[in-house]
Amino acid sequence: MNKFFRLAMRCAFAVIAAICAAAAFAVEPSGTLPVIYINTEDGMEITSTEDYLTATLYVDANGVEGFENIGSADAPISLQIKGRGNYTWSSFDKKPYRLKLTSKTALLGLKKNKHFALLAHADDELAFLRNTVGFEISRRVGLEYTPAQQPCELVLNGDYRGLYLLTEHIRVDADRVNVTEQADYETLAENITGGWLVEIDNYDETEQIKITDGNGEVMRFTYKSPDLLSEEQAAYLRNLVETVNTAIFDSDKTSTKWQDYIDIDELAKFYIVQEVLDNCESFHGSCYWHKERGENTKIKFGPVWDFGNVFRRSNLAFVYSNPPFHQHWIGEITKFPAFQDAVKRHWEAFVATSASLDGFINDFIAKISDAAASDYERWPKYGNWDVDASKNKFLNKMRNKIFWLDSQWRGTEVPQAYYICGASSVLGGWMPGSAPMFGYDIATGIYSLNLDYVDRLTSGFKILGQQSWGGIEYGSNGSYIDLNADYELGITTNGDIKFQSTESLSNVTVTLREVADKIVIKIAQKESGLDENFAHDGEITLATSAGMLYVASARRMDVAVYSLEGRCWFAQSVEGDASVALPAGIYIVKSGGSSAKVAVP
Repeated sequence: MNKFFRLAMRCAFAVIAAICAAAAFAVEPSGTLPVIYINTEDGMEITSTEDYLTATLYVDANGVEGFENIGSADAPISLQIKGRGNYTWSSFDKKPYRLKLTSKTALLGLKKNKHFALLAHADDELAFLRNTVGFEISRRVGLEYTPAQQPCELVLNGDYRGLYLLTEHIRVDADRVNVTEQADYETLAENITGGWLVEIDNYDETEQIKITDGNGEVMRFTYKSPDLLSEEQAAYLRNLVETVNTAIFDSDKTSTKWQDYIDIDELAKFYIVQEVLDNCESFHGSCYWHKERGENTKIKFGPVWDFGNVFRRSNLAFVYSNPPFHQHWIGEITKFPAFQDAVKRHWEAFVATSASLDGFINDFIAKISDAAASDYERWPKYGNWDVDASKNKFLNKMRNKIFWLDSQWRGTEVPQAYYICGASSVLGGWMPGSAPMFGYDIATGIYSLNLDYVDRLTSGFKILGQQSWGGIEYGSNGSYIDLNADYELGITTNGDIKFQSTESLSNVTVTLREVADKIVIKIAQKESGLDENFAHDGEITLATSAGMLYVASARRMDVAVYSLEGRCWFAQSVEGDASVALPAGIYIVKSGGSSAKVAVP
């Protein structure tokens, strides 16, 4: 009986497992986006990023405005398909693919071409916004070419694979990287000067030129066009990048020699894109540049491509400041005053358009929302179970970085008083300066506060006006208002405006117009000013001398230093000792959820 029972149980478990496995793949397209159907020959599984498989494709536009059906189940078009990517291919079950059509086709309204990529973005837990917004900012700053993309859903060999971004593959083409195509194994001196399409790569590849950069790091240049090099082409490329490297690391930062080889404006625009999104892999891998034919033509950085490491750290800093991946060249280039001026000039133009980024993002999320839900149902171990919450997280990270960059490059005051204090058990351990309910529109000067994230707080919160860090007074000149509507507020010069509610605070939006005073948002529950015990009971110690602030940390911690006017002077992770040169005055040091006021003589 026991043997029979064990056998019956095994059969039952097997049936249950089979049902569960079938259910896992029973997800259907959302019906809100065009669907690309691909079938490989004999249903073969795609296992290689090197070898193409023969396949067919058709597109069901699903009646979505602006799109047309292409082919049909009975009459599909021909193509070849293979895997693509490195980390994204090897680390996720939801795979990216490279498509090569038999003839040029305008897939999903993109310009006619044979070559496209289906990007899975399985690692993008920020609402599929990393590449999407990176491409959009590239267009706004005016880089010569930005890959176009369209969201869609993919069914591969009858299996629903989720939400994908059909994306133009980077290649030399009149409608993409528009340089003169260079023949393989070319030897004529005038022809090997261009066109080049090259990637600064972080993987070892066969088709590479390697040098050691001025910081002693191996720098890999993977040539994408031409595909195969003669000895003359290899020598030209090596000499070019070594010459550029030497010019960049010239100790004389008034030198303009490096500008003989690099287009300063295209680099400034490319760099701004990476900084806005804090792309810490920006000058490390998937960093493309191209060069037209001609002895005096210059390297132009772009097009942008991989934003998989956008917003992966918590501290506000430049991409080359203590990055998780070594950033080639850019940290040294930023020391040239000419480059600093170019960045500031193009930053002004970008800021003028930045306010409408929120609308662009909201429109994109509205478009993909249902498909993202189906994608999560298909791939529950990946990260967009609540696409709206993921969008808000992205927006606040982007806004905070824009504020910070604006203070660095234009000297404007960042609204640094937007930090939140409170019990970490309530606030989820947010660091100062990263409160996910705060926003600031540089173009209009309007602050916004969205309280969706604090619906567990019932004891109320405060919005405090201040003239200086030493002038916060709690409980003075406050009036109590029930939070049952949206309010437009002014901030008093003395004391504060308080709000409290006996109801849970949720879905409440407060708009704060910019006034002379700074603004502090403080969650009630903590009726003190700056913490007495700074940074976890002495794990960080501070000291000052003439024009210097010294920071010592027993372990790696994020440290930020602000003036009373709100300007950020320092924001880095510190382990051991660090020093900051500062004008004489009073400063606020933030770290580990605590703040301290220091005087620099």
